[in-house]
Amino acid sequence: MTGLSALISKYHHIQRSHQLGGIIGQLDKAAHLASKQLTADFTALFYRRCGDDVLIPVACDHRHNVSITSLNLLDDQWGRFGREDSSGASEVIRLTDDPHGDPTLYDPFAAANNLTHRQVIVLSDGGPSTAMITAYWCSKPSEIPPETTDHLKLLLELMNSTMSIADRLYVVNDFSVRMAQVLSVLEMDINEPSGAGIASNITSLTRTLIPGCCVCFLSKDSGDERFNVVELADPNAPPPGLEERIGEAVQVLDHSSPDEVRHDAEAGVADISDLLPGLGTASVAVDLSPDEDHRRLLVVWTHRPYSFTPNDLELLSALALATRSVLQYALQLRHLRESKRILEKSSARMADTEALAALTDMTTGIAHDFNNIMGGIVGRVQLMKLKLDEGPILSGLNTVESLAMEGAETVRRIQEFTRRTRNKKLEPVNLVDIVRSCIDSRPSSWKKIAEAADVTIKYSHTLDEAYIEGNDDDLLTLLDKLIENAVEHSPEGSCVAINLESDGQRVVLTVADRGDGIPDDIRKKVFYPFFTTKAKRGAGLGLAIAHGVVISHGGKIEVDNGAEGGTVFKVSFMAVDRADEESDITNRIGQSDRLRILVVDDDEQIREVLSDMLTIDGHSATACADGYQALEAVDEQSFDLIITDLGMPGMSGLDLAAVVHGKFPELPIAMITGWGTQLDEEDVSLKGIKTVLPKPFHLKDVKALVRELTAP
Repeated sequence: MTGLSALISKYHHIQRSHQLGGIIGQLDKAAHLASKQLTADFTALFYRRCGDDVLIPVACDHRHNVSITSLNLLDDQWGRFGREDSSGASEVIRLTDDPHGDPTLYDPFAAANNLTHRQVIVLSDGGPSTAMITAYWCSKPSEIPPETTDHLKLLLELMNSTMSIADRLYVVNDFSVRMAQVLSVLEMDINEPSGAGIASNITSLTRTLIPGCCVCFLSKDSGDERFNVVELADPNAPPPGLEERIGEAVQVLDHSSPDEVRHDAEAGVADISDLLPGLGTASVAVDLSPDEDHRRLLVVWTHRPYSFTPNDLELLSALALATRSVLQYALQLRHLRESKRILEKSSARMADTEALAALTDMTTGIAHDFNNIMGGIVGRVQLMKLKLDEGPILSGLNTVESLAMEGAETVRRIQEFTRRTRNKKLEPVNLVDIVRSCIDSRPSSWKKIAEAADVTIKYSHTLDEAYIEGNDDDLLTLLDKLIENAVEHSPEGSCVAINLESDGQRVVLTVADRGDGIPDDIRKKVFYPFFTTKAKRGAGLGLAIAHGVVISHGGKIEVDNGAEGGTVFKVSFMAVDRADEESDITNRIGQSDRLRILVVDDDEQIREVLSDMLTIDGHSATACADGYQALEAVDEQSFDLIITDLGMPGMSGLDLAAVVHGKFPELPIAMITGWGTQLDEEDVSLKGIKTVLPKPFHLKDVKALVRELTAP
C-alpha cells in the first residue's frame, strides 16, 4: 500500500493499539482482583470468542513468592472447559501428581509448578463456557465464602462484556484497515486499461482483503463471444477444467436477470454458489465492468468453514466501485491519447497542405511572368528565322530558341505542380489501360534512363479492368513521375516493380524500386516542390506533381521503405463502376482563308509577336491592350476569331469571353495564358472558349489553333 491507504491503515493501527492497551490493563486488574479475593497462588482468566472452539487466556496473576513455568500446559484446560457445558463453579479439589491416576484429578500445569489444589469458576449461558477463572494453590486454601464466588461471577460477566466490546472493536478496526486497502486501487497505474497488469493487481488485492480466498479475473470486450480468463489465483492446485467451469457459470450469469440469482445490482455482487457447486463453501461474482463494451468480472470463492461475512461482501462491493471508476478513467485516457494522436497527425497534414498551397500560389505567379518573357523571346526568334537563310546567325537563333524552349519546359513543369488546384471534370477511366499505355506505348523520358542503366520494368496485375474517376492525361503524368523517380533511384541492372490490385472498394497502385530507400528525416519532404536529392540536374517537381494529381483525384499517396530495401510508393483511389459510354476526343483540323482575328493581351511583346505571326500566315490581326478596348472593337467591326489572354487588369479574359459569347455565340474564342492550364473546363466551355493555348507558344501551334477553330 502507498499514499492515502497507507496513512489510513497507520491511523487505525495506532487507534487499535490504544484501545487494546486499555482493555488489557482492565483485564490485568480483574485477574489481580480475583487472585486477591481467592488468596490464590496463581489465577488465570479465560475467554471464548464467538465462533471459536476453545477458551483463550486473557490475563493471569500470581504471588511474588511463586515461580510459574510451562504456561503452555494450560492448553489442556482451555480445550476441556471450552467445549464443556460447565455452569456454575466447581469446588476446590485436591490434585494428584500421578499421570496414570484419575484424569479429572491430574493437572499437568499444576504438577509442573508444585500446585496441589484448584478451583474453576465458569460463566455459561447453557452452552459452552464463555468465560472462566482458574485458581491454583500450593496448599489447601481456607474455605471460600459463597459471596466471594458470586462476586467473581459478576467479575466474569464484566470481563465477558469487555471482551465482547473488544471483539467488536477488532472487527470494526479490521474492516477499516481492509477498506483502506481498497483505496490502493485508485493509486494503480492506468496506462494500460485492458492489460494483464490491472487484472493481476486486482486479483492480488482481493486475496489480501479476503484472506484465504481464491480469485479468477475474466474479461469480455465488444466482439468477443465468451468471457476470457485473464488471471487465476488459487493457493491449491486448481482442479482440471476449472477455467471452463467458471467461464460457463459467468456466461449463464451474464444472461440471467437479477431475480434468477441472488444479485445486488447496486453493489455489483452476485451469489453464484448454485452455478459452481462444489467450488468451496461459497462463491460470488463481482461486476467490475466500466461499460457495456468492456465487461470485467471477478469470481471469488472460499474454502473456509463459514461463508463470506457481511463485511467481506461490503469490501467486495467497495472494490467493484473503485475498480469501475479506475477502468473508466483508464479507457478515457486511452481515448484521449488516440484523439491526440489523430489530431497531431491531422495538424501535420494540414500544415503540409497549407505549405504546398502557399508554394502553389508562389510558383503560379512566377510561371506567369516567365511565360510572358519566354513567349516574347520565342516568338521574336521564330519571326527572325523566317527572314534569314542558312548561316551562322540562323544557327545562333536556333540555339537561342532551343534554350528558350528548355526554359519554357521548366516553367511548364512548375505549372504542372499547380494542377492539383484544377477543377477538372473527372470521368470513369480504366486504370489498367492507363498503366499499360504508360509502360508499353507512351514515349517517356524515363525509358531512355532505364535503358541506359539496364533497369527493367516489371508490371503485375490480376485485373482486366479497374475503373476510377479520373482524367487520362493527369493519370499518365502521375505514372510517368512515379516511374521516372523509381528508375532514377534504381541501381544498375535492378528492377522496378509496378503492381495494380483492387478489393472492390479501392484500387491500389504501387511502384517499388531497389534503391537505398528514403531516410526518415526527409520522407515527409519528398512531395514538396523544389525539394530534390538528385546530385544531377533536377527541379524537384516530379513527386510534387504526382502528389497534386492524386489529391485532385480524391486519392491518397504514401511512401515507405520496402521490406527488402528500396522505396515503395502506394497510391489508392476509390473504385467506380464502368461508364456506359466512353468519350472520344478528336482534333478538328480544317483549312482557313484570310481571317480577321482580334488579339487581346496586356503584354505589348506578346501582342506584337502574336500579331506578326498571324500576319505572316496571311491573316488580318487587330491588337487590343485590354478587355474594354476589345469590346469596343467587337462593336465596331466583325471578326472571325478572338484570341485573348487570361490574366489582364480590369477585365480578365474569362469576363471578356463571357460578354462576347453572349452577344455573338457563334464567334470562336481561343485563350492563351501564362498561368498554365488550371481552368474549370465546364466554366470555360460555357463562356464560349473553344481551346486554351499555354505560353510560350510556337508558330506552328498558332497555325494549328487557327485551323482548328475556323474549320468548316
